[in-house]
Amino acid sequence: MSSENSSFDSLLELEESIAGKPGGPWVTSSNNAQLSLVAISLALTFGIAGGMLDILPNGFYELVAKAESEGASPLYAQIYGAISATAIIFAWWVTLTALIKWTPGKTLTNALLGISTAWIAVLAVRGLSHFVLVEADWDVVWANRVLLVVGQQMTEQMTQAPGSESCIAVSNCYGINQNWRLWWILYPSFAILASAYGTIAEKPARFLVPFTALCGVLMLIAWVPSEINYHSIVPITNLLKALVVGYLAFGSSYYYCSISEEYKANRLRSYIAIGAVITFFYAIMIMNPPELVKDLAVLLGGTPAQGMREAIIAGDVVPSTLDKLAGDGIEASQWGGLFVNLIVATAGCVLGFGIGVVLAFGRQSDQPFFSVPSVALIELVRSGPLICWLWFAVFLMPDMMDPFYNAEDIMRMLLMFGIFGGCYIAEVLRGGLQAVDSGQKEAALALGLSPFQTKMQVELPNAVRTTLPSIVSVFIGLWKDTTLLFIINILDFFKLAKDLPATDLRFLGNFLEPLYVTALVFWVFAFYLSRVSMKIEKGLGLVREGGGEAA
Repeated sequence: MSSENSSFDSLLELEESIAGKPGGPWVTSSNNAQLSLVAISLALTFGIAGGMLDILPNGFYELVAKAESEGASPLYAQIYGAISATAIIFAWWVTLTALIKWTPGKTLTNALLGISTAWIAVLAVRGLSHFVLVEADWDVVWANRVLLVVGQQMTEQMTQAPGSESCIAVSNCYGINQNWRLWWILYPSFAILASAYGTIAEKPARFLVPFTALCGVLMLIAWVPSEINYHSIVPITNLLKALVVGYLAFGSSYYYCSISEEYKANRLRSYIAIGAVITFFYAIMIMNPPELVKDLAVLLGGTPAQGMREAIIAGDVVPSTLDKLAGDGIEASQWGGLFVNLIVATAGCVLGFGIGVVLAFGRQSDQPFFSVPSVALIELVRSGPLICWLWFAVFLMPDMMDPFYNAEDIMRMLLMFGIFGGCYIAEVLRGGLQAVDSGQKEAALALGLSPFQTKMQVELPNAVRTTLPSIVSVFIGLWKDTTLLFIINILDFFKLAKDLPATDLRFLGNFLEPLYVTALVFWVFAFYLSRVSMKIEKGLGLVREGGGEAA
């Protein structure tokens, strides 16, 4: 009984925060709950029956019938009706509560704001859900799902190779399947991600359930046979392997941290962080290996796949992974899709953090040899927008790098994102370094630590702890800024999504659907980064006021 009372008290508290406090003289403590039940009952009736009462907005049944008449499937019509009816019920609940309890008489502004906001939400929810479930034709995205993830050139490497659904006859095949490189990147990435979660002292289900659900959704997307031009068994098998790798990595990390002391767990976390950085450079290397790696593959028995190209396309030879590793990789100019955004954003975070640490300490140095160049670079880069520096990387950076390294456009973008992110992170870290208590530095020197050890083991960890939210904000900004790559004609996720309607005559005019998907994907990654940041802050004791001392 007490739990029911507490639940109702919470409902009344929510009601007052939205619709305002009761202002009618007929509202008393004894009938307040009954009046709320009346408002809820009427709201449910109006939200479900709705237009059947003629004078009210459409309800659930009428919304479903209208959606089906406009061409929506019965399932989509039911979902649209349920979402819209929920918003309408909420709006009626706020409105009827305000009228029955006459909250405008007590708090006019709060009541009017709550009612207007509720009905504006109805218009927004109904409009968006109607577009998503009734109007939109999502085939334009579904038919090009592989293209959006890896880009045109890498898609051809997969779909135009022998064994693909597109290569019905040998004469149609002209590629060597190189998508194994993506799976070799996915395995260590899943291992690092799962290991990092394993070091957190939480229930395993909090990671394993969403991780399994994510892999299940990816496998479902790969398996659905509509608009498919590849053998679905290949990505499904590789996703299952990646899932197993994630399970093993999480289990090992979780078990080790559960039986070890805290300092050992912290040491494992540092190793995982180093492994994440190595994985980034490994991903770039495996996509287009240097000659040293190719020579090593030949030494181990591999034969360059490009030398057997005609025999492979004819179906006479099936190259091994070692043969493909010994042959040519995928040039950076052939990268595309979401893969490009992820690799560039990761460069901005990984390289940017390293550059930011160097610049932050350099700016604080007493030696002009370190401080002047650091200040000059930080102020120069921060004084201009990112798009200007991307154009600089396209037109001017090749002349600066040619004597040393002939980098392709995407590689120069990686470097520029790293420099740009590093300059902003340097200023964030500088604020954290200035907040480090001088007593800690003196204690470190008294213990015999060198100035370098003091900076890396005392000052930097404390600065990162206190500035973590700002650092993550920079990372999220860099992730969203990768959409600027389409301006310089790099086939990133946003540019491919924008151009999808031109891929088929069936999709002409369907330009909103890909943009909605793009917005959703970028929001999901940004939201995930923010949640990871909050989890780390909680572990460091920085959620509540005074957490700095706890950390």
